[in-house]
Amino acid sequence: MNALIQRAAECGGWLPFDQFMALALSHPTHGYYSRVEDPFGASGDFITAPMLGPWLAAAIVQREPAVRGADGILELGAGRGDLAADLLLEAHRAGGAPRAYQILETSPALIERQRGHIAHRLGRVLHAAEAADLLGRISWIDRIPVAHRGLIVANEVADALPVRLMEWSGRSPTGAHEVLEWGLRLLPAAADADTGEHGQLEWSARPAPPALAQEVARRAEAAEWRGYPWAPGHRLEICPALAPWGRTLAESVVAGGGSLLLIDYGYEEPELDHPDRARGTLAGHRQHRRIDDWAEIVAAPGEVDITAHVNFTDLAAPMAELALDLSLKTQAAYLLEGGVLDLVQSRWFAEAADDGQTAPDERGRWQALAGLQTLLGDTGMGQSFLVLAARSANTET
Repeated sequence: MNALIQRAAECGGWLPFDQFMALALSHPTHGYYSRVEDPFGASGDFITAPMLGPWLAAAIVQREPAVRGADGILELGAGRGDLAADLLLEAHRAGGAPRAYQILETSPALIERQRGHIAHRLGRVLHAAEAADLLGRISWIDRIPVAHRGLIVANEVADALPVRLMEWSGRSPTGAHEVLEWGLRLLPAAADADTGEHGQLEWSARPAPPALAQEVARRAEAAEWRGYPWAPGHRLEICPALAPWGRTLAESVVAGGGSLLLIDYGYEEPELDHPDRARGTLAGHRQHRRIDDWAEIVAAPGEVDITAHVNFTDLAAPMAELALDLSLKTQAAYLLEGGVLDLVQSRWFAEAADDGQTAPDERGRWQALAGLQTLLGDTGMGQSFLVLAARSANTET
């Protein structure tokens, strides 16, 4: 991608990884989320929780009173629109569809994909007038509102925020922490300009900037204090945008008197910094294959999804400072407390659904249960995904 080469040249020939990641994912024409191919679902690169059935949406409607708040629901990064469709359907089924459903999305390609997918999903199960009514409540925005009175929800969004890649190299003879930052070095362009070569990028490390080095040193000392010291060469990610993003969301919730629900894979900092994760958590995903090799992650910019596990300690810190009521649970616990097993019994194994539609056939039932098992199971998403809920004291119940 020529934009990456140009950005590296503008940075003096060395590109911090967060800038590579931002362009590779979000470039308006060549970024991963702007490409023509659909990255979602069985034929794409990955599957998210809303693609495995209505379970997450049903639990949210059951547990979050702000779904029916004055401003309804704001979803960040809606993927192909599965969660939006399910939340509208589940709230409609419960007798209280939100008055408005906003989707924050900046990719024109994804907006069109979401519009078509949601319309298809609603049209499949509702009468035309009902589907049109719910579709009419959806709008797209390009920034977080200053105040949102209702529910803000983000499923697998924080893991795509760009990260800096750090390496703790141990202590010097004086006891100082030695910290490197990994990025991409711009190799010289070909001598013959007629070849069309624009230079190449390769992995390269340099001494970390002071602020990042201090943060790595703090985490190394904390890990040592907990009795799990790092070995030289321990790698980790730092997401500069994570805490400011969390604060912006928290301020919107406080100003509007709403609530916030963030769902993603990640850990609290003590677990994230365990020596078992000495290689860090940076990964790519392509055609349902996890990519851990750094060279492969950057080999085809715009064609590979790039993620890192979320530091939920960093994410929650600004919310605690603003005195929001916080709760952090595993996804399995959130779904079970939301009555997902009762939903299985009452709807999916009944002779007929409450709205008179025929219950799923035997194959449909097994597919639904397989999806639920993935969401709840220890080897699936049940323990590796966390749900951070934040609620303003003024949230309507």
